Amino acid sequence: MQLDEEKLLAALADAADVAEPEVRRGFAPEQLVPCPTCLRRNAPTRMNCLYCGAALPAAVMAAGSALDPRRPALLPVDEWESGFNVVVLPSPPTSSTGADGEVSGRLAAEGLAEAAALLKIEAGQLRELTEANELLPLARVSSAAEGELLEKRLTSLGLRVVIVADDDLAIDALPPRRVRQLEFEATVLVGWRHVEQAAESVEWSEIRLLVPGRIQRKRIEMDERSKRGSERELVSAREFYADENVLDIYFARSRQNWRIMAERFDYSCLSAEKSLLTVENFQRLTAAVRQRATAAVYHDAYPRVRHLLKFAWPPGEQSSTGGLRRDGRPGRVRSEAVLSVSNERQFTRYGRLLRHYLTKGTNAT
Repeated sequence: MQLDEEKLLAALADAADVAEPEVRRGFAPEQLVPCPTCLRRNAPTRMNCLYCGAALPAAVMAAGSALDPRRPALLPVDEWESGFNVVVLPSPPTSSTGADGEVSGRLAAEGLAEAAALLKIEAGQLRELTEANELLPLARVSSAAEGELLEKRLTSLGLRVVIVADDDLAIDALPPRRVRQLEFEATVLVGWRHVEQAAESVEWSEIRLLVPGRIQRKRIEMDERSKRGSERELVSAREFYADENVLDIYFARSRQNWRIMAERFDYSCLSAEKSLLTVENFQRLTAAVRQRATAAVYHDAYPRVRHLLKFAWPPGEQSSTGGLRRDGRPGRVRSEAVLSVSNERQFTRYGRLLRHYLTKGTNAT
């Protein structure tokens, strides 16, 4: 059967008349934001100028709109940089459970996808973060403006969040002081960093927080052989793993904490309770400190929430080279590449955040 050409053309014309209107992509010229430094115009969703990197003024970007249209970039922040942490607060004890099963103060179901998109994580991961009901970092950003924007957007969606600067945690300025020996006295705890150094003492009532955990270290060594050009061939690889118990002791008037590592610690303070096993000695030492530091909070949630810290505080990685050596044949050499991974800085950040929350307070209700 042949189609009537005139009817076919008429049908195509009718379809064109009812076609959906063209969707505008991008932004209108009047919506673009001029950079105060290079004067080039940017999309209103940007935090920084696309061309020179300068910060775009929030007042100009938000003009005529009740909601700031900018979207945080959430670029990775290096360990040596001073950043800002967007932290979700646990629900207050007075929170009530609604008919939909959600606890007031947590993220409402309808805002879950939008909040996850802002944080650049999956909705299920964000739900796990909020349902943990712990003090947890959601993101680490490079500027206070980006942190404040995230705080406003997440608060409008129903999350209770605060901004904590890296400077308040003082990870590098006040690193943990490793204590290798303790002595229990009636009113004070005495500690030695080294046998040759003078003892340090702190009143039991000054101990504010005890945080147990585990420090895990992994070292991967790879031997590579050079080939033609810039190509390299993997010859062999070795992996080493270490796992050690740790107890951090935090004080009311100092951000710098004591750190007790299970290995290479003198457990003579346990006296008759001292065992031949390091694991038992560490457990008994922790119990002895808890028994005497009656004003301290014992927070042992780190092993349970550690996998949730990776979004803002991933384990630290450090790459290095082990030099060159001959491969046995003329003109052939081998090089060694070393990758070290550790959660020690992550654990320190977590303890410092807990101490900051306990001592400074947030006044968030």
